[in-house]
Amino acid sequence: MEYKEDLRIVRTRKLLSSTLLDMMQECSIEKISVIDLCNRAMVNRATFYAHFEDKYHLLSFALEELKDGIYANFTREVPATTPKEMLRQLIMMAVEYLSDKHNHIAQVVKYNRNEKVVQTLTDSLAQSVKYQLSKFRNTRPTIVPSQMTAVCYAGALVNLLLLLIDNPSMLADPQLNDQLNALVDENLR
Repeated sequence: MEYKEDLRIVRTRKLLSSTLLDMMQECSIEKISVIDLCNRAMVNRATFYAHFEDKYHLLSFALEELKDGIYANFTREVPATTPKEMLRQLIMMAVEYLSDKHNHIAQVVKYNRNEKVVQTLTDSLAQSVKYQLSKFRNTRPTIVPSQMTAVCYAGALVNLLLLLIDNPSMLADPQLNDQLNALVDENLR
């Protein structure tokens, strides 16, 4: 018999997770109290503690859900015939994703540069890059393990995104696409 989780539990966890991420768009996790979180989510503290040990346990849960969303976004079909073109497309997708006003990741990262948040973003992008690179495994073999390449590219991509989050004028620069294309062309021959 298959175990099905109670929908009330699922809804409550999603509500608390969503509320935490919404609050993290305004301030750091350190400044968010469980009481404020519960008030905003309209649940009592006993309900919160029935599901999570503390706000950091909730953060881990919320980041796992966020990680799934990032991975899903960056593993969609990328029209590329070479790894270099795939990386170019991923960079453009990441900047587009960052620019999307409906996407709250940029705001969460802006106020929460703790290790868990940045590592979650890096891990998600590394898995996405590894998936995209796997499409070239048979046509473009390499001596570099795909995990090594994926972690390297993901780290670079996350740091580029952090630079753009910290410098919104760069994100709004009309030459940004040309600059990003030149970045790929000049550094990946």
